[in-house]
Amino acid sequence: MQASRGNSPSRTDPKSRVRVEVLARRDALTPAEIADRSRLAGERLFSTSEVAAAHIVMFFLAFGSEIHTLPMIERALAEGKRVVAPRPDPKARSLAPAEVTDPGSHLVPGTYGILEPAPDCPAVEPDSLDVVVVPAAAWAEDGYRIGYGAGYYDRFLSCTPRAVWVGLGLELQVVPEVPHDDHDLPVDLLVTDAVVRRFAYRSGARG
Repeated sequence: MQASRGNSPSRTDPKSRVRVEVLARRDALTPAEIADRSRLAGERLFSTSEVAAAHIVMFFLAFGSEIHTLPMIERALAEGKRVVAPRPDPKARSLAPAEVTDPGSHLVPGTYGILEPAPDCPAVEPDSLDVVVVPAAAWAEDGYRIGYGAGYYDRFLSCTPRAVWVGLGLELQVVPEVPHDDHDLPVDLLVTDAVVRRFAYRSGARG
């Protein structure tokens, strides 16, 4: 059974039901299928004008059957971009971004076994980020998301108004709509192995 990124609510909760259903589909993929679809999604991600122009990009670190982001991190570094990854901050229930220049030595197992920047990686101010690549358990066609239950990314994104928020996932994680509250934040773009979806929720977002 895949470990959770956060605290999971009861399965009777509408968000939890969608989360469970979508993650079951994702977990049913073979490692080879995940790798192949991740490669396609990575090509689409780097083809966007927002990522092409970005100097500082924050990637999430994949866990379990999530889309593979390490090859994307390595590509971004090879292209001369500064790469940032999140450390969970349980006290604030948010994320603390830190710069990664050598994934092989700078990424270590952390909370729930998910890789995170080592303690000596330098902290990065959230408002310096150009792009934040955002994970989810499930995505809606309108850019809203269902996370893993802890709300870390919603709290963190509210601290990065200058950045472009790019959702990244597999097309099988996309559903017509998801339940969302007033505090839930949609992304500016949603990139999957099949398509790039663009939204216009924030006038300040590039694209």
